[in-house]
Amino acid sequence: MRKKAGKRQTPRRATTTKKPRKPNVTGDTSERPAQISASPQAHLTAVSEEPSDDAVRLRAYFISERRRRFALPGDAESDWLEAKRQLLVEARR
Repeated sequence: MRKKAGKRQTPRRATTTKKPRKPNVTGDTSERPAQISASPQAHLTAVSEEPSDDAVRLRAYFISERRRRFALPGDAESDWLEAKRQLLVEARR
């Protein structure tokens, strides 16, 4: 067999073995990375128990992205209403 003419392959670098992670024996949670929560409770206003416009807007965005990806029927207004409905249901839990 004949080798292909073309790009010359560069030699591979030596790979190093990764050290396995040590389990957290002490149970100290201070080293854990902060988790970002998109829970609706964080976005509820104290007075009216309604989700904030920002929370509804974010949820409606993801609803619209899903709707477009799967070619589902709907529009921006229905996305907004569905987002608000979902957040209100989650807030009751």
